[in-house]
Amino acid sequence: MRYKGCAMRNRGPGKWREWRWGSTVVPLYPLEGPPPPDPLDPSAAKPLSEIAHLTITKLTAKNCQAKLTDSIAELVKTPDSPGGRFQENRLRQLFKDTAIANLSTEEVEDIFPAPVAPDPPSRSGSRRPSRSTSRKASKDKNMDG
Repeated sequence: MRYKGCAMRNRGPGKWREWRWGSTVVPLYPLEGPPPPDPLDPSAAKPLSEIAHLTITKLTAKNCQAKLTDSIAELVKTPDSPGGRFQENRLRQLFKDTAIANLSTEEVEDIFPAPVAPDPPSRSGSRRPSRSTSRKASKDKNMDG
């Protein structure tokens, strides 16, 4: 039997995104498309779920999972908007801060690789020009004589 008036939702935001872990739910703003790649920050290319999994796994191995739970509870108390949503970058930063406070440097770099320094651009005009025109002329002399 089909109920009339219940076919579609007509309240609330049309788009919804959230991060869940156990009984913890963090509502997030929907992505407006793929985030632009940041060449200086390799961890920005990793999805939030991968960063969360790696951080939770390493903190659980060190018996520091409660500290992450407390940090997330504090985050949920101060949303970015009146609707209760958060920017994904804020949750990523929470994972990073908690990992830095409780894990070794090597473990943190496994999750959040160190920023890559850009290669310095080469100076134009630093090389001497080739002498192909003068070589060609000398070969022509040998062929003529």
